[in-house]
Amino acid sequence: MLIRLTGLVTIERDGAAPRHLSSAQTQVAFARLVMERTGGTSRDHLADTVWPEGLPDTWASALRSVVSRVRGFIAGDDINASPPIIAQGGRYLLRLPVGAVVDVEQAETDVAQATEAFTAGEFADAERLAAAAVAVLERPFMPDHDGEWPNSVREKLGELLVSALETASLAASALNDERNSLRFADEAVRRAPLRESAHRCRMTAHVAAGNRAEALRSYHELRRMLAEELGIDPAPETQAAYAELLGSPVVAPSRPRMTKSRSNGGSAAPFVGRRQELARLSATWAQVEDGACHMVLVTGEPGIGKTRLVTEAARRISVSGGVVMYGRSDSGSTVPCQPFVEALGGYVAATPTDSMPDLSQATQETLTGLLAAEHLDELGSSKRAELLLALTELLVKVARDQPVFVVLDDLDLADDDTLVMLRQVYRRRFGTSLMIAATAGAPGRRPDAPDHFAAAIHDVDREGWLRRIPVTGLAEADVRALIRRVLPETSAGQAPPPHQLIADTAGNTFLLLELLRWHGDPDPARPPMPSGIVEYASARLSALDSAPRQLLRTAAAAGPTFELDIAAQAAELSTADAVEALDALVCESLVAETDGEFTHEFRFVHDVVRRAIYQQASAARRRWLHTRLADAIELRRAGELARYSRTMAHHRDAGAVPHGDQRAVRWGWRAAARASQDGAPNEAVHLHRQALEHVPAADVELRAEALTNLGLAQLAAGHTDCEQTLLDGAIQALHNGRLTMAAQAALGLADVVLSRPRMRSEAVALIEILLKSGPAAVDTVTVGRLLARQSQLGGSVVAGEQSTAALTAMTRELQLLEGPQDVKRRMNLAAEMQAVAAAVGDKYFQIVATHHRAMAAEISGDVILAGNAMVDLNTAIDIAIDAGEGDHVGAALRIDHTVAIAVTEGRFSDAAAVTQRVHRVPDDTDHRIAPVPGSMAARQMIVANWLRRSSWPDSPSTYEAAERSLISLVGGDRGLPHLTVRALATGVEPLPSGDEWPHIVGLLALGGVELGDPATAEALRTLLEPYADLNCCVGYRSFVGPASFHLGRLAVIVGDWDDAERHLTAALAGLAHRQARPWTALAQLALAQALEARGRAGDRRRAETLRAEANWTLASLDLQPQSA
Repeated sequence: MLIRLTGLVTIERDGAAPRHLSSAQTQVAFARLVMERTGGTSRDHLADTVWPEGLPDTWASALRSVVSRVRGFIAGDDINASPPIIAQGGRYLLRLPVGAVVDVEQAETDVAQATEAFTAGEFADAERLAAAAVAVLERPFMPDHDGEWPNSVREKLGELLVSALETASLAASALNDERNSLRFADEAVRRAPLRESAHRCRMTAHVAAGNRAEALRSYHELRRMLAEELGIDPAPETQAAYAELLGSPVVAPSRPRMTKSRSNGGSAAPFVGRRQELARLSATWAQVEDGACHMVLVTGEPGIGKTRLVTEAARRISVSGGVVMYGRSDSGSTVPCQPFVEALGGYVAATPTDSMPDLSQATQETLTGLLAAEHLDELGSSKRAELLLALTELLVKVARDQPVFVVLDDLDLADDDTLVMLRQVYRRRFGTSLMIAATAGAPGRRPDAPDHFAAAIHDVDREGWLRRIPVTGLAEADVRALIRRVLPETSAGQAPPPHQLIADTAGNTFLLLELLRWHGDPDPARPPMPSGIVEYASARLSALDSAPRQLLRTAAAAGPTFELDIAAQAAELSTADAVEALDALVCESLVAETDGEFTHEFRFVHDVVRRAIYQQASAARRRWLHTRLADAIELRRAGELARYSRTMAHHRDAGAVPHGDQRAVRWGWRAAARASQDGAPNEAVHLHRQALEHVPAADVELRAEALTNLGLAQLAAGHTDCEQTLLDGAIQALHNGRLTMAAQAALGLADVVLSRPRMRSEAVALIEILLKSGPAAVDTVTVGRLLARQSQLGGSVVAGEQSTAALTAMTRELQLLEGPQDVKRRMNLAAEMQAVAAAVGDKYFQIVATHHRAMAAEISGDVILAGNAMVDLNTAIDIAIDAGEGDHVGAALRIDHTVAIAVTEGRFSDAAAVTQRVHRVPDDTDHRIAPVPGSMAARQMIVANWLRRSSWPDSPSTYEAAERSLISLVGGDRGLPHLTVRALATGVEPLPSGDEWPHIVGLLALGGVELGDPATAEALRTLLEPYADLNCCVGYRSFVGPASFHLGRLAVIVGDWDDAERHLTAALAGLAHRQARPWTALAQLALAQALEARGRAGDRRRAETLRAEANWTLASLDLQPQSA
């Protein structure tokens, strides 16, 4: 059922002809009963509505008759229908069938839904719903009946109609439906001539139709009418709309022009931040209001918000009653004085004749004739001159009558006539209250004629007339405000954090808005990159010359940062051309120099632009670019490719040819190895998977290696799917004769099945096959590792030629791993050797294996590992002594360790006594243990004497140069020791290798602190920094403090107080576990010195506490107090 209360009152039912109600009294009763059916209508109110001029004497019976007619009208011919009207408690209640629709109620719902649709940017739905409401509400409501109730309803419906007209007009404007937008707006103004929102709709409709002058005229007509009728000015919202007519309300790059994004429903971009810039513009305007004349040049990159800034200032000035004009320059425009023509032409069109300034007859004729001309671009030189003079006179005279704010947008794109007029205005500025706010790109740059623009700016930059305001990116707080303004609360969480947005956009307002609207778009089919940013990138590229464009496209494939010579090589540019191209890109604010270690690196100012440029390239071009970049790196960085392993893997992967690319495979492996070294096991897995994808289908040997490498990486990363990968790799390697590779896979699989025995039998079978393959098939060290796994998996290992050769090879391999570089690998191999030696019962090899484990564990700085390793070493020594095998080696190693522990804990007398009992063991023919067992005790006493600040009876020539230098320094000699320490620290004189390296570097660090030379201290810091977590020692056989202890003390020498605190705090934690009291005291003194020098709140009190505790410890050890 459809009930129409507007126009002819009718009821329409499906399948039946409409039924009309002709009686005016019955119509109004029916209407009120329908519209108040929820709560009912009282008899008195209904009677007053039916007889507004007074009730008849028999009104009660007459009312019952009216209600009866209404009842019959509703029920129609359905005699079985339930009574539609019930009288209850003095009220009439109307019941309509379920699904009944009342036209005015539906119209009210449509208006509400249209408003919601418009707010959501669904303009087509908004126009449809609003237009449907207008069609209903335009019909009269109870035209033949007066009275309080129908009049109030008519007033309400009239308001609703104007709202519907406004929404329909705005939606049509957003859809560029020029005819309907103006038709709806005009009707809204006709029905509500004093309603400012209706006038704003008409202004918007004119703008949508491209009639900016008509929009301005509409504003001035409204302003005059309000002044005449009500004596008031337009509301701030209307004045703001007028100000927005004077310039683009949407932040968009100023050069070249790009289509503005409609993703926000066509609404003006929110204005955030720019407080300082606005304050400067406001301060200048205040001076202009006092009779001054100034020009402000607002500069910045495209999209940064220059136009939005000056139009916001214009809006505020307009709201406060100022005269605002707006004009802009378009690239390639042939209209003379284009920005001044737009600005003053709009003013002339919007200003009544009687409000124009007093102009000469010639000027009036020129303005009347030329501003109305359709082809200004075809004017001859004389007509151009007349136009220039007329515009200048008009602007000057307007500015003499009242303060004027003129926006000249994109002035650096202006023609020469515009620049001539600017000079003319400058010369005639005296006596005017004029402020010109011009926007431009980078100062002094103009793509088509940079010299002319720069010269014009130079000419007017005199006597303080010109002021410059550079516009930079938004700050983080402003970006947060922008997120709140652009995204609803439900979508705000989808946006990246502000710092990431700034990293992507450098705070560029246009780019920020596009990114935020893209992140807030719920459409799953949205493009991978905001279309506005893609257009922005295209426009920026098109504005560049060939060489800069070529360099930028190549650099975009290189990544967020690039090296100029590599990018130039890949882009096939000469050095000179590349440098020129780079200068152009820097001037355009597209790239900038990095602040890092490598000064030849450059970065994209906006990474999102880089990604957009990269996205625009075809897949074939991207592959070509990545291949060119990889080739350039191999050519230009041949001596340092290890540093570029990840970069090379990326480029070879992205540039790989279809159906397999061996270069991509091998660079993936190299990058994965680097990732493993850097402690990134999951990245290593990813790189190995990536490499596997590029293995040619026919290269089964390469696939076996790739599978094995992937499985081992998965094992290191703790992935549970590594078993199958390792098994597949082992099987393929076996069947292709790659036994060494199969052995690596088998070793990995054996490690897995120790904790997850699902494939234990397969691992055992693989190891047995490989051990039976013969000595030439698998290298001897790997045979030893396989024997260790066989023993661990419960198999028997028989003493014999195979095991002896394996143990010997493992010993030599362990000697190659001595030192701080391969600590973890050395511990693992030593543990494997220990398992084999124990399985075959070789006691001497057990000592050698446990010795290497203990040495590596002590260097690593892990107290628990070192303690467990020493237990195993002592057990092996005891077993050997009991058996009468290797007892002299074990005893000598124990003496070295005992002396090292005694000196570490400050028990110097015990250390000296033990040292007296030492006897050096002659070196064996295989050099299995170095330095010679028993030789480190006396050298550890050098450290003891340094701690005690005591002299040495002699300085044997067998001592290392660092040891002799420390002895000399403690004895008061500085010259030669300084030369020696610096030569060793800077690499002029080579340092010993292997396990002695950390011990000697620790001694050098002690000497460096004694010297107090910052340059030498910095060189020693560079040596030690990669090993900050390790100990300076010859394994368990000496101790010269942890590396963090030395790094902290050296940091004090160079004045790096924060670094000193960090390292010394770490050192104190480790020294406490060792009960290394003298070292702890020295670390406390150094930390106290750093804190005192830094001088933060609380540092001095903490330093006093540390120094008191340290000196008490030193005194208890009978040691002299030291400064650090």
